[in-house]
Amino acid sequence: AMHLCGSHLVDALYLVCGDGGFFYNPSSSKRDRGIVEQCCHKPCSLNDLQNYCN
Repeated sequence: AMHLCGSHLVDALYLVCGDGGFFYNPSSSKRDRGIVEQCCHKPCSLNDLQNYCN
């Protein structure tokens, strides 16, 4: 598991999700803020990251 914040989190999502992209917009919906809660404030796994892929 890893702590990922800000640009590190975005980079990890690009790696995990590839061309399909992902949902990440910190100012929009609760689902998007969830990944910051999940991966920055607490450690998350690659499986957690995959949940945010499109």
